[in-house]
Amino acid sequence: MSLALLAVIFLVLIGLGVPIAVVLLGTATLGMYTRQVPLTMLTQTILDGVRSYTLLAIPFYIMAGELMNRGGITKRIFDFALSLVGHIKGGLGHVNVLASMLFAGISGSATADAAGLGRIEIEAMKAEGYDLDFSAAITAASSTIGPIIPPSIHLVIYGSIAEVPVATLFTAGMIPGILMGLGLMFTVYILAATGRVHCPTRPRQSLRSVLRSLRKAGTALLAPVLVLGGIMTGVVTPTEAGVIAVVYSLVLGLFYREINKEVLVECIRNTIQSTAVVMFMLAVSRSFAWFITIERIPDRMMGLVFQFTESPAVVLFFINILLLLLGMIGTASANIVIVTPILVTIAHSIGVDLIHLGLIIVLGLMIGLITPPVGTSLYILSDVASLPFERVVRATLVFVIPLVAVLYLVTYIPSLSLFLPRLLGML
Repeated sequence: MSLALLAVIFLVLIGLGVPIAVVLLGTATLGMYTRQVPLTMLTQTILDGVRSYTLLAIPFYIMAGELMNRGGITKRIFDFALSLVGHIKGGLGHVNVLASMLFAGISGSATADAAGLGRIEIEAMKAEGYDLDFSAAITAASSTIGPIIPPSIHLVIYGSIAEVPVATLFTAGMIPGILMGLGLMFTVYILAATGRVHCPTRPRQSLRSVLRSLRKAGTALLAPVLVLGGIMTGVVTPTEAGVIAVVYSLVLGLFYREINKEVLVECIRNTIQSTAVVMFMLAVSRSFAWFITIERIPDRMMGLVFQFTESPAVVLFFINILLLLLGMIGTASANIVIVTPILVTIAHSIGVDLIHLGLIIVLGLMIGLITPPVGTSLYILSDVASLPFERVVRATLVFVIPLVAVLYLVTYIPSLSLFLPRLLGML
């Protein structure tokens, strides 16, 4: 069976809506069978796909996000962000972004941000008379920050496939994540200042009021300090930091009296379901990656690219276009699994650091969370805000602009992602 026929089968299965993990497994199995590769190699590569200490971090970060949303932590983070930036023109739009940046320092999941923190943000903005389309749009856009500011489930997945240190990836994500937040806040300010959206003004809160909010949120805000500080100083590994995040979130939830036996069981059930989906995909992806490697597909792709240009700048430009297009039609985790083996080979050839490449890939695919037709965050916020999907899409498009701008800044200024790792001696 030719590679062209396998590629057609692959695309047809995806077009029919077959789960991506099943498509990867089926394609790898069929390819190995027709190449007379012993199927014992299939089982071996599947086991190798999840035989990694690094991947243990994934269920812990998922669980931490669940506990934060149900344990009252997200509400306190939102209230603190409100006291800091609620008075700036754009009001709760800025609060929305800042709260997502703080939330990202513990969870690392865009869907946890959109579904949990997003519900709090939408209700607050609705209560103060904000345009509902705008409220859903900025909430969806700010959820993309979660997988960039560490910790990040998607960076863990990339690190396990590309075999690069996850702690270094986490550190590299700090500045790009902050730039994403600033870009979104600047856009909110412009929209509010020009009157394109209705953003009620709030009075500046007194220092005493800010300190009161800080006191209430202090224990919640300590969580990202413990997690990020531990990872960036090398005191704990990303996996150990995930354990700390879970234990700390659970203790806070019990202290706030928001978590009981029923809530804890539900959090565990949701974590198991989400982890099973991710780990199954990672398991079968190793077989798929092994197959495309023995077929020299990355080398062929690299040769095809270099037929047109050998300029690293041009290659990176088209890599970003590819990532943005893939983000529109597939989930981020699945796309990371598919493109990483190919792009790593190309990156080696054009002299791009694999840490830098990881940020480019994840950031580019995160924009796909707010671009149709897949747009996971768009569907979540459409449900949360009780709005038609099309209205959320139209309102969100303006926020794609600053995110794409940050993507290209990070792409062409490597120091934005590599400065902190170098400063801390990780590179």
